[in-house]
Amino acid sequence: MLNLLRLLPVIGLLLLTISCSNDPVNVMDIEDPDDEPAEVLDISVPEGFVVEVFSDNVELPTSVEFSPDGPNRLFVNELQSGKIWIYDNGERLDEPFADLALNIEGGFPVSGENGLLGLEFDPDYQNNGFVYVTYAARNGSDEIASVARFTDVNNRAEDFTVLLTGLPSDKGHQIENLRFGPDGMLYVSVGDAYEQNKAQDVNEFHGKILRMTPEGEIPADNPFGPDNYVYALGFRNAYDKQFRENGDLLVSDNGPTGMDKFMVVEAGGKYGGPNELGFHSNPEYVNPIHVWTETVAPTGMHIYRGDQFPEEYQGKLFKVLFGFTYSEGPNSNGKRLQWVNIEGEGQETDVTFNDFAVWQFNDGFPNNPVDVTEGSDGSLYVTDIFQGKIFRISYQP
Repeated sequence: MLNLLRLLPVIGLLLLTISCSNDPVNVMDIEDPDDEPAEVLDISVPEGFVVEVFSDNVELPTSVEFSPDGPNRLFVNELQSGKIWIYDNGERLDEPFADLALNIEGGFPVSGENGLLGLEFDPDYQNNGFVYVTYAARNGSDEIASVARFTDVNNRAEDFTVLLTGLPSDKGHQIENLRFGPDGMLYVSVGDAYEQNKAQDVNEFHGKILRMTPEGEIPADNPFGPDNYVYALGFRNAYDKQFRENGDLLVSDNGPTGMDKFMVVEAGGKYGGPNELGFHSNPEYVNPIHVWTETVAPTGMHIYRGDQFPEEYQGKLFKVLFGFTYSEGPNSNGKRLQWVNIEGEGQETDVTFNDFAVWQFNDGFPNNPVDVTEGSDGSLYVTDIFQGKIFRISYQP
């Protein structure tokens, strides 16, 4: 359950203090490791791994992805500024790649969890330069949630094109992330916008996974017909998704208090929300493959395909648990990056979650991971939205 808006007033604390655990892991500030003493961060990792501050000058970073055309360009979304920054060889470029305030009539007014969220590259990016985003803005009393596309021309976004708009939104539970599937189609998560009664209505966008062509059209083979974007339904706020090598679509969904879910999503599947929150015996709905009974707020995920990490981590899914809501206080099951052992396929899939990098707690200090990706060096890069940082996790035995 993501209640980011409740945490926004305390962001200013990040400029004044850094939380430290009783048993800290030493990490280097990579900008000047020789001249400055090692910074101490409250993130614990397995033996042999090192956590470094890759960047500390981003504002509410959400999605993070490396471009497919080379090893050194990292794209980062900023939630409420509407900007996308590029880090080239570790250095942030002087001008943003994109600024949605310049592309949307009336600017980019946001509040709460609204803002710039999803980020994805076209499978043929090296030829067409297409970069896709999802965002939710506010125009007066109206919430505007959309899927849009830019063309990357020499590190600058051109040809802003809205592919699908008018999607339901609110101060939260809006449109979330998007991924390309192995079929070349875009899969888009849309929250219920606090209208949970519409999550099971196939004629509404609320609480759905949508499937669309790269041009924003409805694929002719969509499960609910050639005039319907809906691929699967019954979600509350499905933040992120990943495709396995076997084609299975893995999706995590934020439940109400507790009951966050992890599931394999199939075409035409009905996934229970809001009528069935956890495991159930109702034949009308597909069961999740894992349920967190406490609030962990699952967000970003990435399948590790590098060879820098030891063999036990290679090919594994890495999953971010955002953590806790400000009103509830710390939750010992959240604020961490886990690796997931996956066996089986389809609805017979079994998963085991294992801690990898844990954000230590200190009086509810707002430091929460959101997204994770992998660089060509085999390191993992994790955004921390309230610290305004990107961490790099490497294996250096």
